[in-house]
Amino acid sequence: MEARTLELVFPEHTNPLGAAFGGFVLGLMDKVGSYAAARRARKPVVTVAVGSVEFKVPIRTGDLLEVVARVVRVGRTSLTVEVEVYKERFGQENGRVLATRGELTYVAVDAKGQPVPVDAPEAENGDAGTD
Repeated sequence: MEARTLELVFPEHTNPLGAAFGGFVLGLMDKVGSYAAARRARKPVVTVAVGSVEFKVPIRTGDLLEVVARVVRVGRTSLTVEVEVYKERFGQENGRVLATRGELTYVAVDAKGQPVPVDAPEAENGDAGTD
């Protein structure tokens, strides 16, 4: 399962030298990663871990980012998602460049925020079970 989005880097996303804040990029990765995980689980998910993240090249004001998230592992209640961030600068010949890559882990949850099996059918009325 996959999810992707585009985002333009504005000055408010960057430091005084024009490089994107790591937290801004991580936030995009987490958001799109959660979309891929929720699509696969067919239920809400929460972030439980951010694995290794590698910032390969600087992301600058004016770069167009494509964030691509793919579910790479499904456990009983968890999903591991690989997220790649590509940058593109209008008018440059090198086109799309892999700027950042990371792995995030999500857990499927019920309406009470409790972990539930990824492949279990959803209960009626949004209740994942009885106490």
